[in-house]
Amino acid sequence: MLYRFIKFLAIVAVRTFFNRITIRHRSRLPNSGPVIFVANHPNTMIDPMVIGYAVNRDLTYLAKSTIFKRPLNHWILSKLRLVPVFRKMDNPNETAKNERTFEKCYHILEKGDAFLIFPEGVSTGEQTINKIKTGAARIGFGAEQRNDFSLGVQIVPVGISYSDITKFRSDVTIRFGRPIELREYFDLYKKDEVRAVKEVTQHIDEALHKLTLTLEYLEIESIVEAIKKIYRQELAVELGKVKGRGVSDFSINKGLINAVEWFYRRYPEKVERFKSDLDHYLRNLNRLHVKDEFLQPQGNSSPLAHRIRMILILLAGFPLFIFGLINNYIPHKIPRWYTQTKGVEKSMFATTKMVIGIGSFLLYYALILSLVFLLSGSWVITVIYALLMPPSGNFVLRYVHWVDAYRQHLTFLSIFYQKKQLLYRLIADRNRLISDLNQFKEEYFAESGFIPGTSA
Repeated sequence: MLYRFIKFLAIVAVRTFFNRITIRHRSRLPNSGPVIFVANHPNTMIDPMVIGYAVNRDLTYLAKSTIFKRPLNHWILSKLRLVPVFRKMDNPNETAKNERTFEKCYHILEKGDAFLIFPEGVSTGEQTINKIKTGAARIGFGAEQRNDFSLGVQIVPVGISYSDITKFRSDVTIRFGRPIELREYFDLYKKDEVRAVKEVTQHIDEALHKLTLTLEYLEIESIVEAIKKIYRQELAVELGKVKGRGVSDFSINKGLINAVEWFYRRYPEKVERFKSDLDHYLRNLNRLHVKDEFLQPQGNSSPLAHRIRMILILLAGFPLFIFGLINNYIPHKIPRWYTQTKGVEKSMFATTKMVIGIGSFLLYYALILSLVFLLSGSWVITVIYALLMPPSGNFVLRYVHWVDAYRQHLTFLSIFYQKKQLLYRLIADRNRLISDLNQFKEEYFAESGFIPGTSA
């Protein structure tokens, strides 16, 4: 009962926290039978929530033993189907207790159920994958061995990619890999158990790298993000022409990461020179408070009718904006203030924001609705008011985006008439960067053997 209730709350929280949740290759999921889900782990408590949302099955979750220390925590977490894993980094003297953990996992698989494990064993919040531990493969093979390889255990890799790991109303993509059938390793396991475990673990590692937007070198993260801003449209158009259809954000971003890493391995000096030019261009953009999109060809072609329509929309929506601001601004700001002032780790940002945000909104909404009822004396008005509060908050976010876009447009026009030469120099800098990127792209295609339109 508690598990069902918490799962419902988790689904509501995930749908509220994220602007867009994209699930790819769900058809690969086994609808029944013993399954071990293995996933990358960038976002501590949010990762199991989004996977639980994406998987149409009840899951047991393997979690670090340190969160089970207090008796009350242990009781609650056990009811929520969490099983402790005793990590060497936490206490080397407790790792022997993992025998009980393995035993519980065997029973889960023998019942035809599923559990989730994060084989990195740690969450750092960085855009990379740590060394994959062998636990998932060992548990799967252990369960099969106990049952003469009759269970049909499958390991399903899951890749989680966040557009911004710390931001409320960001996007998340969950991609499911092809199931790894442990039966296929029967002969190898009988000959050499250690080698079979290593091969499956290597398979998991390769799958997670393919399913995620992770980096081999964190040094290039800023370059990748900057190139996305100025070159992503060109990549989308070119790949779209090759494939003859729309290209997913994941494919574009994955291909970009692969290309930058390829250059970084072979021509690090060339990458550093380009990064210097890129940083110079972005600094000048920031000084003028102009976005790159305004310098793109046709980037600022805003017809007069469109501008008039935007002004009318902003004027008409202003009362609802004020209503939403009154009812949502304070609880919206509290989580951000807390994470920025309390030194919260990057991997805990989203979790902290979600937990504190839920508490802040519930308390603030309760206070506002109490005042509404006291002033109106009507339950009907109070209920209507309550129903309007959440959507008005979403409208505020959209309204702020509209205002920012229009302000950017006015800023661009002001700079264009007052500092025309500065803009021309910026446009020239941008054109040189685009020319360099086009040259790098052709060089990458020629030397790496990559063919546009194939999988990244």
